[in-house]
Amino acid sequence: MLQRGEVSGALGDLGTFLPDVVALSSVMGSALPAASFVFFSGLWNLVSGCLFDLPLPIQPMHTVVAVALTEGLTYPQLVASGLWLGAMFTLLGGSGSVERARRCIPVCVVRGLQLGLGLKVFSTGAGMATRERALLTHSLDGLLAALLSAAVALALYGDRKRPASLVLFALGCAGVARALPAPPSLGLHSPLAPVPTVDAADWWHALVRAALPQLPVTLLNAVVATAKLAEDRSPRLPLHRVYTPSVDAIALSVGLSNLSTAAVGHFPSCHGCGGLAGQHQFGARTGSSMALLGLCKMGLTVALGPAPLLRAFAAFPPAVLGVLLAVGGVELAACARDVRGRCGFVIMLSGAGSVLRLGTGAAFLISCTAAAAFRLAGRSLDEEDEAGGYEPAATDPANEPEDG
Repeated sequence: MLQRGEVSGALGDLGTFLPDVVALSSVMGSALPAASFVFFSGLWNLVSGCLFDLPLPIQPMHTVVAVALTEGLTYPQLVASGLWLGAMFTLLGGSGSVERARRCIPVCVVRGLQLGLGLKVFSTGAGMATRERALLTHSLDGLLAALLSAAVALALYGDRKRPASLVLFALGCAGVARALPAPPSLGLHSPLAPVPTVDAADWWHALVRAALPQLPVTLLNAVVATAKLAEDRSPRLPLHRVYTPSVDAIALSVGLSNLSTAAVGHFPSCHGCGGLAGQHQFGARTGSSMALLGLCKMGLTVALGPAPLLRAFAAFPPAVLGVLLAVGGVELAACARDVRGRCGFVIMLSGAGSVLRLGTGAAFLISCTAAAAFRLAGRSLDEEDEAGGYEPAATDPANEPEDG
């Protein structure tokens, strides 16, 4: 029988998942198969809950989300990104090479990408919340909604027991309920999206602009940090548990989930350290919470189908959605606060500036080149790199890094 904590814990990370889905649907429209996105995240919630018996979340990869929102990715490029990343993590996890790969990429390079993308997402959200249509509409989608959303975001920022994103999402749902004329009818609908045609240009753009910049972020924040947090939380979990997933097992899980379902609608996703902490904070202790969440997501999409979901996402007030995106941008940029050392700081800032000016692909290559040049010159990038790699501190949920 499900405990109350498992039920409430299942909702612990929806404040990250739902805004990403709504924002992507708002920007990409019908080009994104949102119903398939939700269904397959639910499927992998169910699989990972049964496989690991831990409240491991399934979250969109935030670098890919940020690039899609701010630089524009087509749906074929999103599919190619998922396949690239799936192949990479399957190879790394299957060969036991996660730790070696992580140590090849300095943390300051990762943080520069996150800082630049966070600033771009914040700018996109602020523009969405303050654009003329959002502020002049005489409904919940208006100036009052923007001001109220901003006040909620400021008042609840950093509060894990009352996440601002969940409160803002509830406010947006109230706007959707007012905008839609009648509740949708239920039926049985296929969750599979048509397989798109991916040409050579799509493969290249997906690799350079999304997959390569996402790889180190996921290695650091959604594989290594998640495995460490799962190990730290084990003493608080039921006594029958004798196994916590290794970094290679988590990487293999990320790889196989993306590789097997990216072509039929699964957005590039991973297990997130912050999501695990959030669900633990809300009371989740076992995989039953994720299995419950997965069944709910799958049942919702099969019963409603793509059209009602798209109408609901389209009716979400842009004033509220803009504030949600701005909050997400701040969270992503705040990851850069742990960079130490003059050289690491220079690389981080150059990477962030390159993201803003040239895009993620060029920024990743520039940052890696700069880091290699500093190391060849015998300069230490920061204290973590000098010690042989960055080891995220995952003992305090308030200090967990942004997920992959």
